[in-house]
Amino acid sequence: MVLAGCTVPSRDVVEIAEPAPVPPPGAAPEPSPMVISAPPVEATRPKALAVETMAVIRERRIPAYPTALAEEGVEGQVIAEFYVGTEGKAEDVRIERSPHPLLSKAVTDALKGWRFDPARSADGRPVRTRMRLPFRFQVE
Repeated sequence: MVLAGCTVPSRDVVEIAEPAPVPPPGAAPEPSPMVISAPPVEATRPKALAVETMAVIRERRIPAYPTALAEEGVEGQVIAEFYVGTEGKAEDVRIERSPHPLLSKAVTDALKGWRFDPARSADGRPVRTRMRLPFRFQVE
C-alpha cells in the first residue's frame, strides 16, 4: 500500500531529548516560576448602583409593519432586549425572539428613535438599566 504525498521517517534517525540536569543531593531545588493570577472577577467589575426609579418611555415610534409580510399574513411577537443608557437612548438592542428577520429589523430601527427618562440611583444619578419589551405584529 502506497500513500501519495506522505513521507515515512527514516528508521536510522532517533531523536533523544537532552536529560534535565539533576541537582546534587542536599542542594536547594530551583524556585518554581512566578505565577501571576488575575484578580477575582468581582473585583474588576464596577459595583452596580441600586436603582431607585426605573426607566420610563418618554417618546416612542411604532415599528413599521413590512408591507410584504403584512400581505403574506406573517404575524407574531418580537421580543427585544436592550439597555437604556444614561442619556435616555436604547443601546445594545438584541432580539430575543422573532417570527421573521424583517420584523426584527423593524423593531430595531424603531427603537433607535425612542427616548427614555433613564433609571435613577438613590442619589439621583442616571443609571444604565436593561429593558425587555414585546412587540406584537398582527394583520387586521
